[in-house]
Amino acid sequence: MKSLKNFWISKKISKFLNYTFLIFLIFNVNISKSFSDNVEMGEATIQQMIKEAQAHAINTIKLAPIERSLKIELLIKKYINLDFMSKATTGTFWKKASKKQKEMYKAALLKQIVLTTEEHLNTLATLSYKPSKSERRGKKLVYVRGLIQDPNKKKPDVNLLWKLAANKNGSFLILDLEIEGISLISSQKDEAVSILRKNRGSFDILLQKMNKNKSP
Repeated sequence: MKSLKNFWISKKISKFLNYTFLIFLIFNVNISKSFSDNVEMGEATIQQMIKEAQAHAINTIKLAPIERSLKIELLIKKYINLDFMSKATTGTFWKKASKKQKEMYKAALLKQIVLTTEEHLNTLATLSYKPSKSERRGKKLVYVRGLIQDPNKKKPDVNLLWKLAANKNGSFLILDLEIEGISLISSQKDEAVSILRKNRGSFDILLQKMNKNKSP
């Protein structure tokens, strides 16, 4: 009788373990699929942005520099997470800024990003973009790498690394861009935080310096 009881107990345990393993397997398959989908969505986002950037470069080639900048600003704003970038580039000082200062800083930062990326994106009128390796980093980040190349081989390749993550709506937005290993976020943060520290966290002084740097 005891032997029979032990038999049924072992059967139940075995059945439970089988179910547990099956659930674990399904869960991991779904997670892997989700990660794979994220990489594909990240790649698709960059491909669409590059496609629009190429059209912009060709369609605005005869416009004045200021007009071109205004148009590409709209394009860049569409694909970046400006809220994240603003917080990331000012660190703990962000919390001390007023609502008005935050909006002004976001506008100034967008201009800085436009100035930094404009040269490379505008060259797509004559150069080409070639995607390379993409990968997920952790649960949220997706890294998409690519090259800007000259078909005539007269200019060296430019290595790009886009860092993306999904927002609340599920759309993938750019958190950072590295051009030849130089991060836009890190570069801007070094400059912004240095100014804020020297001036007791004054966003007014930071904005003055940023706007001065944009002046012709």
